[in-house]
Amino acid sequence: MNIKKTVKLSSRKISGWLATFLIILALSALLCVSLFLYKNFYQTITQTKEILILREKVALDTVNLERFNLIMGRLARKTSVKELKNIISPFR
Repeated sequence: MNIKKTVKLSSRKISGWLATFLIILALSALLCVSLFLYKNFYQTITQTKEILILREKVALDTVNLERFNLIMGRLARKTSVKELKNIISPFR
């Protein structure tokens, strides 16, 4: 059984494959350009809109830094790990 398959390429098949390849290439390029524009322009514009909205909501009161540092120091002391010394072990 000696089967030889010959591939016949006609100009119609070649132009069909070329058109398909060009359509896929154009769609992938369009997808890449769309993703680029979305990431670099649209998201930036929405982030600047959010920043403008958040600037309006920022509290205008001044903070007493001495009292803030005092409170943060107390919280740090309260949550710090304490060493346990002179514990009598019940397992001795």
